Amino acid sequence: MKQEKADITKIHQETSTALRDIFQKRRRTRILQKWVWGITGIFLVLMLLGLLAYNLPYFVSELPELQLRPEYRMYPLIGCVVLLTFSSYSFTAAFQKFKLAETQTMAQMVKRLFPQVVFAQQIKAPEAQVVDSKLFPWIKEDSALYCYGQIRSRTQTTEINITDLGMVKANLSNRFLAGLMHIPVLNFFLVLYQQVFKQMVSHNSAETVNFTFRGMFCWFRFKKKLNGHTVVLPNTPGSKLDRWGSFNFTEEERIYLEDPRFNDKFVVYATDQVEARYVLSSAFMERILELMEKFDRQVYLSFQDRKLYLAVDNANGLFSFPAGQLDRVETVQDLAHDIQLALDVPFELKLH
Repeated sequence: MKQEKADITKIHQETSTALRDIFQKRRRTRILQKWVWGITGIFLVLMLLGLLAYNLPYFVSELPELQLRPEYRMYPLIGCVVLLTFSSYSFTAAFQKFKLAETQTMAQMVKRLFPQVVFAQQIKAPEAQVVDSKLFPWIKEDSALYCYGQIRSRTQTTEINITDLGMVKANLSNRFLAGLMHIPVLNFFLVLYQQVFKQMVSHNSAETVNFTFRGMFCWFRFKKKLNGHTVVLPNTPGSKLDRWGSFNFTEEERIYLEDPRFNDKFVVYATDQVEARYVLSSAFMERILELMEKFDRQVYLSFQDRKLYLAVDNANGLFSFPAGQLDRVETVQDLAHDIQLALDVPFELKLH
């Protein structure tokens, strides 16, 4: 069901007060987030200086007062602990209020925009579907997956499942960083970067800063029965390196298709080259390119058995509000556009 402009304007008017309230709550949360991680950084630096004072004779000789008054080393640390305790409590309380307001308003918007769908929040992430999709080579069923909402819809020809998913992948870059964490001194600066600097400069919510993927994950019924699987990924060095480095899909081969535009945007792996070319016909590749242009984000697809899996990058998340001012009609328009486009995938790709 397409959303009329008048409906979107009305829904914006109904949620305008709530959107202003969410904006204020989120701004307070982010200020406290930066405050908490700033104090954490100061605490860590003071701890390092304390270790240097205890273990480097030269450093101690330059600051003899530290030898005579050890409490000079303790008072700043105690002060940081007190400030960190207070600010962490304030941040947690503010974050909970913000997420509650966001969750409630998002549910109201989705149900008003798309009354024909079933929308659920605070549900279990679809681990089995994510693993079965083979889109994320490092993901297993015990990996850290977070679901921020799911839409279910059924047509005469297919069932549609749309989720807002966040995940932390144990990919090559994360494994490399994990290895560096075993190196003394260097691991201290890595902690400062990962847990302090990134948190302070990020415009995203604290819960999403460390995600390696956040966005839409969907699965649909596919009309063609397949014996193997075919995976279509963004043509980026990271996608190719992760696929190669995981060693989880050694049965796959790289498929080079005839469409240069498609090859420029995507890289294809499959267990059966003939089947992959059967799935990715010239017309179907054109429809995938058009879909990517409509989403205007990186798109991932996989085909297996009678299922099509689709993932779309979205750093803000599908069911979370974007950064910036929220009390504007574009907030509702963008949400309606993304959900409607996902609901239209079976028709855009002609899966029925």
